[in-house]
Amino acid sequence: MKRFSRILTAVLLAGCTGCFSLSTPDSRAWLVAPRTDLQQTAAPEGGSAFSATRLGAVTVSAPYDRAPFVVRRADGSVAFDAYNVFASAPALLLRAPVRSRLQADGRFGHVVSSSSAASADAQVEVTVTDLSLDCRDSSKRTARAAVSLDVVKSGRGPRDVALVGSGSGEADASAGDYSAAFSAAFDAAVAEALRSLK
Repeated sequence: MKRFSRILTAVLLAGCTGCFSLSTPDSRAWLVAPRTDLQQTAAPEGGSAFSATRLGAVTVSAPYDRAPFVVRRADGSVAFDAYNVFASAPALLLRAPVRSRLQADGRFGHVVSSSSAASADAQVEVTVTDLSLDCRDSSKRTARAAVSLDVVKSGRGPRDVALVGSGSGEADASAGDYSAAFSAAFDAAVAEALRSLK
């Protein structure tokens, strides 16, 4: 009975690795990095422009707020992959890519961090609603991300949301470079959310 229990445990552990391959790889930590090749864009005609913008809260919805990858399996269930994890809490890891996109967008002027004492006339708040590895198609793995953005005017009084937008992105992760795949998927989601602001 003990031997059967060990075999069952080994099979279950193998089922939790990078879309559930039969081999058990070493645990790996992955990053989500900002793009370094972004070009500064001008504010769109008639669009809102802010001289300085604060990057506010980056909130990651459960279950994506944990370091282990959330894996969407072929049977429709969702599981955590203990062998592939983000290098830190996603809410911290995703701040740099968002800031990079905001700095390249001509509507936001100078972008300051949430801890900065500098004044800003707007704050961008980010909610991440998907950050998962999609393995529902057995022939490929896809990194997915989805975000919503609120641009809030600074000032005292009630919260004044000036612009809202949302976007999603995906990238092929079949090569196993999850840093590249999640970086591309998240950047595409933020870029689409910025384009959709209204």
